[in-house]
Amino acid sequence: MRKVAVLFGGKSCENEISVLTGVFVMNLLDREKYSVLPVYIHTDGVSYTSPKMTSLDTFKQKKYHEFQRVIFDGGWLYAFQPEKKRVKKLAKIDVALNCCHGGLGEGGGVSALMELNGIPLASPDLTASGVFMDKCTTKTVLRGLGVPTVDYVRVNERDYKKRGAFLIKSIEGRLKYPVVIKPAHLGSSIGIALAGNEAEAKAAIENAFLLDDRVIIEKYLADKQDVNCAACMLKGEICVSEPEAAFGEGIYSFEEKYVNKKTDRASAMQPIKGGGRYALNGELRDKIRAYTRTVYKRMNLRGAVRMDFLVSKGEVYLCEVNTVPGSLAYYLFCERILDARAFFSDLLEEAVLLHQESRKQLVHTGILNTVSWQRK
Repeated sequence: MRKVAVLFGGKSCENEISVLTGVFVMNLLDREKYSVLPVYIHTDGVSYTSPKMTSLDTFKQKKYHEFQRVIFDGGWLYAFQPEKKRVKKLAKIDVALNCCHGGLGEGGGVSALMELNGIPLASPDLTASGVFMDKCTTKTVLRGLGVPTVDYVRVNERDYKKRGAFLIKSIEGRLKYPVVIKPAHLGSSIGIALAGNEAEAKAAIENAFLLDDRVIIEKYLADKQDVNCAACMLKGEICVSEPEAAFGEGIYSFEEKYVNKKTDRASAMQPIKGGGRYALNGELRDKIRAYTRTVYKRMNLRGAVRMDFLVSKGEVYLCEVNTVPGSLAYYLFCERILDARAFFSDLLEEAVLLHQESRKQLVHTGILNTVSWQRK
């Protein structure tokens, strides 16, 4: 039986959204194949575990002091007892699954931690995670790959403080109103706003800077449709889902994704979805799936990755690449929730296989033995 570390939470505005994904995944993992070890990363960066973490009620109570602090070292998960100044082994981890949304959790921190520990990870590596956590860097990479993306302007907080007035004045000429304004490093539509004039743009930009040090301003596409598509690696082959609609006119805000949904326990465990299947003609469908495959392959992605497109006036634009999508995007691959159990198992087994295939020898140069140096 493999020991699986499921990491979720994180130092991120999306900490609680990550809890939803983590708890959902842990409850669906096949317990005949896997022994699950929850690893919750608090917003202060401290990691905890507890068998009670498979219940959302545990996190609603916020009694984190009752959890056991844990650390990774040498591929092992250790319980850390600071009051006794000692650690004890909990388990040798066979494979890990990243369910952290946003922040360092999604942006490469978890990937780096697992790589340092030699633990197979059923999620993208450090490089891809870091690239796609930044919406501005994502745009640069997509254009390098020949994948169309919406016109945009990016601005750093320091530059805005010096030349903010000029930026506001230039938006109309560069993009035309309305524009979509969002923090560059946040997900779950946190901080996103639609601005129709200079006053609204100024307010939205300054609100976004309360959450992030970089902001992206995108041209708003009229008559657009948000469409999601996902890809994963299974048995050495890239599997691309069918495109599915997420939202129509306006912007897909945090409130529309989460707050305005039913808040009972059962619905909280369901995937966040919008308008259902979107009637794409064959050419648009093929383009979306082709762009999804291209980005997944060229960026050497792993695990389930969701890509968010906009379709407007017969054109397709890729906006964001989510390396840790909500509920791991199982709903784009599975017809039923119960089918997710086999899907998650496939992701974990693929991670183990890829890890075994990619092991390389470390070269020890011996350079230290050739250097003689003493401080005078």
